[in-house]
Amino acid sequence: MPSVKKRTSRSSPNRNYAFQYVSKMNTLRHFPLGSRWPDSPHAVISSLPTMQDVRGYEEHEPRVIEAMQSGYPRFVLHEYVRQLLDFYVEREGLLGRSVVLVAGERALQDVRDFCGTGVDRVEVDAGVFLLHCDLEDVDLAEKLRKCVQHIGCSVYSRQAEDLLVKHALKAGLFPEVVAEGNSLQAVRDMLAQQIGCGSSDVLLTSSGMSAFYAGFRGVQALQRGRGRTAWVQLGWLYLDSGCVLKEFLGEEETLDYSYDVSDVDAIIEQLRTYGDSLAAVVLEYPSNPLLQTCEVHRIAAAVREFGGVLVIDPSIASVFNVDVLPHTDLLVTSLTKYTAVEGDVMCGAIAVNPSSPYYSVLATCVADNHSPAYGRDIARLGHEIKTAPKAVAQMSQNASRLYAYLAQHPGVKKIYFAGSSKYLGAIAQEQGSVGAVISVELEGDMEIFYDAVKVMKGPSFGTRFTLLCPFMYLAHYDLVTTDVGRTFLAEVGIAPELIRISVGTEPYEAIEAVFAEALDRSV
Repeated sequence: MPSVKKRTSRSSPNRNYAFQYVSKMNTLRHFPLGSRWPDSPHAVISSLPTMQDVRGYEEHEPRVIEAMQSGYPRFVLHEYVRQLLDFYVEREGLLGRSVVLVAGERALQDVRDFCGTGVDRVEVDAGVFLLHCDLEDVDLAEKLRKCVQHIGCSVYSRQAEDLLVKHALKAGLFPEVVAEGNSLQAVRDMLAQQIGCGSSDVLLTSSGMSAFYAGFRGVQALQRGRGRTAWVQLGWLYLDSGCVLKEFLGEEETLDYSYDVSDVDAIIEQLRTYGDSLAAVVLEYPSNPLLQTCEVHRIAAAVREFGGVLVIDPSIASVFNVDVLPHTDLLVTSLTKYTAVEGDVMCGAIAVNPSSPYYSVLATCVADNHSPAYGRDIARLGHEIKTAPKAVAQMSQNASRLYAYLAQHPGVKKIYFAGSSKYLGAIAQEQGSVGAVISVELEGDMEIFYDAVKVMKGPSFGTRFTLLCPFMYLAHYDLVTTDVGRTFLAEVGIAPELIRISVGTEPYEAIEAVFAEALDRSV
């Protein structure tokens, strides 16, 4: 939660060219600390080239934090957002307060409901709200910051850029290639074709977490009305998805876990025990970071039989690779991965299955709770989605080849890949649709390997460029740095030193050479 100080400097003029990713540029190289890719102010990934840098980022070392040119916006305050906060805080006379920005009335209400009294608001521009609280109330300030992070309702870089220009704090917009015409409809049409529903059944949200949160709230509204209160998480969920389930359920609602999704018989028996109280089952398919799959059709049938709602997030493989809508009531996904293949757009999507017995009510509940994507983000996404299917197919092909190489390499202890599962074929869009992600445990020194790999390193996946991250260190640093946390990870079968690889579209031979060199150094 920043305490904003007065700032008077203006942004430098933009470059005089339209930004467009050039696939021939070398992305199999070392990226300096804090550098972003693509080289755009809207990039969502910033380089953490060594494990020392990763630890420094998690421990908020000034050396690392000050070097970050960009970053995943729910965790790194974008420079444009910071400039905008400076301006609003000075204008509203709120120096010394803890402040955040949220976009939209829906998000505003959710944050205020969660945080309670002590949080004040100012509508600083149309539909943009500055929420603030006493800097000395550390617990409330942290609660406010975490709430905005979990539900994904922030003001992101393009909206902030527009507002900076509006207030004469920036000379102009960063030039970039965008889709012409009705980008919203074009994106919805293409996603609907991939998902297997009508365009009207697809809603675009401001982020993947915003999609998950809207879906959660929609299901919650539906099932509370039916007196159903038992929620179940299957497998490991993305950090903030899990936080939403833990933090936003009511006192009368419960949350249970089943981290092992391989034993479907046991899962079905567990679901049966809830009787008429079963509200919803939530899972990522395939799972992140272990890329687990299972007989999802059996789980879907059981949830339907027991009166629950099934929510599936296919982000780790994307809707371009897997067809999960027939097996779920509600699909939620991040479009920042795979669809925004350049790595420079925050966006998510929700789709309600028209065949769901809850379709009508659920569609209304979800629509009432969603925060729409920003117009300029949609326009940029409309450009990138045109090439996404071809890029995603190349990622899958490269990932399959890299998996085959790594699986037989003596430096690899364990390897996880959705394409190796006998269950993936049942939901794959077509043969070979396996996604870009591989996770590995190493025989040798993970830190030496990580530092040596010549690729971009940071969170996210599903980009044109190969990307690598020490998943648990970036997502659950508290678990890998405590004895209790490491014991828990051992119980659920996730190695603290797990490396997650997102394979890009670079020439395969070059990708393999980069990983071969790093593995040779680590053993």
